[in-house]
Amino acid sequence: MVSLLRYINGYIEFCAEGGFPERFLNLCKIHGISLWKIKNDGVKVEACTTIGEFKKIEVPAENSGMEVKVLKNKGLPFFAKRHKWRCGAVLGILITVLFIWFMSGFIWEVEIVEENGVKIENFTESLEELGVKPGARKSKIDILEVQEKLLKKYPQLSWVSLNIFGDKAQIEYTPAKKAPTVIDENTPTNVVATKSGKITLVEGYSGTNAVKEGAFVAKGSLLISGVTVNADGSEDFVHARGKVFAQTVTPVKKQIDNTFDGFITTETSQRYTLDLFNLKIPFGFSPEGEVISNSKINLEGNSTVLPVGIIRTDGLLMSEKKVDFTENEALLICLKHCVQNKREDFTDVEFEKINFSQKSDDKSFTVSMNITCVENIATEKPLSVEEN
Repeated sequence: MVSLLRYINGYIEFCAEGGFPERFLNLCKIHGISLWKIKNDGVKVEACTTIGEFKKIEVPAENSGMEVKVLKNKGLPFFAKRHKWRCGAVLGILITVLFIWFMSGFIWEVEIVEENGVKIENFTESLEELGVKPGARKSKIDILEVQEKLLKKYPQLSWVSLNIFGDKAQIEYTPAKKAPTVIDENTPTNVVATKSGKITLVEGYSGTNAVKEGAFVAKGSLLISGVTVNADGSEDFVHARGKVFAQTVTPVKKQIDNTFDGFITTETSQRYTLDLFNLKIPFGFSPEGEVISNSKINLEGNSTVLPVGIIRTDGLLMSEKKVDFTENEALLICLKHCVQNKREDFTDVEFEKINFSQKSDDKSFTVSMNITCVENIATEKPLSVEEN
């Protein structure tokens, strides 16, 4: 314990020589100077004393003819003095550790894992309303409550999972599968044509085939009858089912004006914003009416996105102007419209050929298309006795 106190207060190890060692030691005792670890060989004295008492040792040394030299400075005061330049570094490290510990209690990245690329509209906004957003305190987020509220708000989801890893919140969801269509086998039906065309293949599963391959049928024509004739001549009503493939021709037409109210770019700009722990510090401001697009670059470390980054803003100032289509531009716009509007009608078909024609005048541009393909034109229709 005494050694520890001496180290905390600090002490000096010295030697005295050149005079009368015994007289020097006696004078130190008379003046109340405490010495320890004393070594006296009759010529030289080595000992230790406190910092304060070492300042008094000059009188005994002078009266005994001894010359005092410091051998070592020991203890905490001397250690702190030698390393005083490191105090700032130690304090900085301590502040950094405390800052990292504090900031680790927040969420700085939110990742939404979409199954099969299925996106839910306004899903990010809903998460923010529930407190799951960059800068949110992790301890304030009730994971079970968030999952329950998301499932209630989005009935099209069958499963939602929220996990927090470090400073990252990860949300996974699974869309609910549509219930399969239940076929009522007890209801008599006919199979009729949804389009006109030339029959290429008939696959009847139940009922009586009413058409053959190579026949031409009109929309609404009977393809598979729900009436079957027994060997004794009696008739039964059944649920007719099957697929009937036919070569069909679908006309598509689109007309657009040669001119439209468009916009031209009059000025471009580029600005940057510092995003520091979700605090955005802009370097410049956007003028009124500017169309902007943002792209963000975050600092990363060890596969972790840090809450510090730069947001680049690209701005466009635009003015309205009458714009004339070129012939190629008008053609492409019409073709795009035709394809987009008919996309759902051709999800399960085999295309054979597409013929299109175009015409234009001073005011408009028109594209006409004839799409030839092979598709299933069969659909079930409830059967009534009066129809037969």
